[in-house]
Amino acid sequence: MHFVFEVEQFLLKIIRFVFSNLAGKNNCIICGKNSFYIPVCSACSSLYFSVQKDWSDRCLFCGKKLLSLYNRCMKCRSEKLLVHTDRLFPLFSYRLWNKTLMFDWKIGGNRCISAFFAEKINCFFSDKSNVVIVPVPPRKGKIRKKGWDQIDELACFLRWRYGFCILKILQRLSTQEQKKLDREERIGRINNSYCMTSPRKLKRILKPFMGKIPEEVWLLDDVSTTGATIESCSYVLKSAGVKKVYAVTLFTVD
Repeated sequence: MHFVFEVEQFLLKIIRFVFSNLAGKNNCIICGKNSFYIPVCSACSSLYFSVQKDWSDRCLFCGKKLLSLYNRCMKCRSEKLLVHTDRLFPLFSYRLWNKTLMFDWKIGGNRCISAFFAEKINCFFSDKSNVVIVPVPPRKGKIRKKGWDQIDELACFLRWRYGFCILKILQRLSTQEQKKLDREERIGRINNSYCMTSPRKLKRILKPFMGKIPEEVWLLDDVSTTGATIESCSYVLKSAGVKKVYAVTLFTVD
């Protein structure tokens, strides 16, 4: 399956390269130089998308940049939303060209960016062992309607290219898009938006773990806005018996 996946990605890369040249090539969204089929050149990728290894200057709860030596940001001091999430690690801030890149990937359907983001997540996990990743599931019918889901595709790259253990043990109950909800509505849906997958599927998925839920898992999502999605999923996982739930997202809205 790994070989088939890589062959498929290689062929898609060639097709995208040809079409990008026919369409006038892609320019880097940061410096404007030719970047072929991925809208970030290698130089800007190294400069602006290097994955942080030292998280001592980040909030222990939400992962946002700290303005003081205190280990919690001002918001988490006043109201700690992530109660069941042991820690959140957002890789980048949702600003400037990051928003453009995210829009091009998620809304514009530029799926060649999936490999770019997957490589960044792999870098984050490079110094960690026994990583079990639980992707945040899409809305019901999204993949059937649109043909893909960005988190599902990230999970495929992490599984088949980088060898991570992916457990798709969550399912989404609500069908409304999170971006259409305000902060209060998102927080109000905590504990009501997600659940564990069916017992039959769960039994099949957990066969490599002797039918038991792993004690430690990593949630995977694209953007953390209020943290409501992460907390909803963490609540379900902790209720199912997971001891430690960490989360990694590509971006955070700060």
